[in-house]
Amino acid sequence: MKKVAIIILVLVVGFFVYQKVTKEKEPVTVSTTKTYNSSQVGLSFVYPNVLSASTTGKVVTLHHQIPYKNSGDCDMVGEEIIYDNLTDFKVDFEISSKGLVATMKERSPYIPQENFVGDVVVESPGFIDAYSVGEFSGYAIYEGAEGCGRTTYYFPIANDKTLFITKMSIQVLSGVISKEKEAEVLRVPGVIARDESDAIFRDILLTLEIK
Repeated sequence: MKKVAIIILVLVVGFFVYQKVTKEKEPVTVSTTKTYNSSQVGLSFVYPNVLSASTTGKVVTLHHQIPYKNSGDCDMVGEEIIYDNLTDFKVDFEISSKGLVATMKERSPYIPQENFVGDVVVESPGFIDAYSVGEFSGYAIYEGAEGCGRTTYYFPIANDKTLFITKMSIQVLSGVISKEKEAEVLRVPGVIARDESDAIFRDILLTLEIK
């Protein structure tokens, strides 16, 4: 009887092991991305489905937030209002009907004139930096202080138009705020960390198509 019981036990264990291995080999069929098309703005891209995408007027916005009480985008401001959610990812896409230099002068009017020579942009490391990803090649400008603000991207496209993108900087995840505070935010389920945010942004640009 003992031998029979042992044989049955071995067969049962073997069956469950077989099931586990078989399941592990099954391909994942659940999609984790979506494609967003905006006929109003004239572009499309693939993005993680944890983000929300929308179009308002001529601006396409990608957004994500987590439940975390905070005093606003710039936590160091010390506002009295407390918000229940923290935006940890926000990117706006627009297409200007003007050329690269004209768009940069209009959208970032504080850029000194010496950074433009005719239709050529003069780089300024740490201020106006060259930025390329996929088929897009242009410039990135950080506009802010102490981890609060945004990075603007300018990419010239066909027909004398310019793709204008703003990516919000999350101060509490920028490294400026205390490590304890940052760690507290990073413990929130579903939070998008800074490195992950940058990787998502680049991946989206690699799929971006102008209509």
